[in-house]
Amino acid sequence: MAIQKKPYLIIPVLVEQPTWGGEYICKKKGWLYKQGLKNKKIGQSYELSNTSFLAPSIFSSDNPHFSPEMKNSLSISVFSEKRPFPLIKFTQAKGNSFQLHVKPEVENTSWQPKAESWYFLENGKITLGVKKGIHINTYKQTCILIESEMKKLSKMILNQSLTREQANKKAKLFILENNPWQFVNTYETKKGEVVDLSRGGLHHSWEEDVANYPQGNIVYEIQQDVMDSVSTLRSFDQGKFKEDGTIREIQIDDYFDHIDTDETNNILVPEKKQGDILFDTPFYSLISQMLLSNKEMESTTSFHHLFVKEGTIIISDQNNNEISVGMGHSCFIPMGIKYLIKPIEKSEILLTYLR
Repeated sequence: MAIQKKPYLIIPVLVEQPTWGGEYICKKKGWLYKQGLKNKKIGQSYELSNTSFLAPSIFSSDNPHFSPEMKNSLSISVFSEKRPFPLIKFTQAKGNSFQLHVKPEVENTSWQPKAESWYFLENGKITLGVKKGIHINTYKQTCILIESEMKKLSKMILNQSLTREQANKKAKLFILENNPWQFVNTYETKKGEVVDLSRGGLHHSWEEDVANYPQGNIVYEIQQDVMDSVSTLRSFDQGKFKEDGTIREIQIDDYFDHIDTDETNNILVPEKKQGDILFDTPFYSLISQMLLSNKEMESTTSFHHLFVKEGTIIISDQNNNEISVGMGHSCFIPMGIKYLIKPIEKSEILLTYLR
């Protein structure tokens, strides 16, 4: 049977993160009190990936129990282009590791580049770039010292000479004494701000500040769909132990081999918006549009991915296929379709495409 090119709802993948997730994502989607999601700390919702599944209009977008096995759902891969689909995530996070991705032009490395860009849906707090005038080797030695202490404490948890709670307290004190944040720039980000990391080589992290930002960082992020295990270089994991007392492997040597120390690249410069364009990279583009009336669109040279930031919209194509997309939900328009967006109320959408 031929696959019909028409608008589809995205079946989101919700990722529970007990240590840093929250209720923001489910609340935005209208799923906060849905059966199976009550009291869950959701850290991420995958709004598009190379393995996403799509739902035809017979499924209501307020049903939290989507699954790939649902009747008539299909894989996004059936619409695969020559270019890979990006990974789009709706995220609530805090206490992220110090990390970076290698630059696309870097050769002779086992690490794969991963372009990544953030659009902040609420105010937040991050570190970005290394501070001007620091001694990079002192920064590296500090990370090595902390990692050595974390390994020692982890071993003590495993041999039961310390509880995980006791180890957490010791780790926190040790990290505060050595203060890795002294080497990096800390910024308070504003709602609507864009951070583009697509050039690679730049230190970044989402920070935790419960007093001022109890929700953490609420981010709409787009990135190349590359696994962290082959693309993310970490130098400091915020002193975290896993539930079993082990710690995550980090890559201090590689992090410092690939870090960009050019002063001009290590400051947060607000991205200059060109009309509705939030960012436009060689790997993906994102625009924001406020809708007060019907708008005709066409996915001429790329698929269109629409995320409804505010409001509710109805999308119909020239064959009278129609879907309703509510706030916090996404839809997928295959390449080569003319379609009409009808806002039910004042609505704002985020549109991702490839150029």
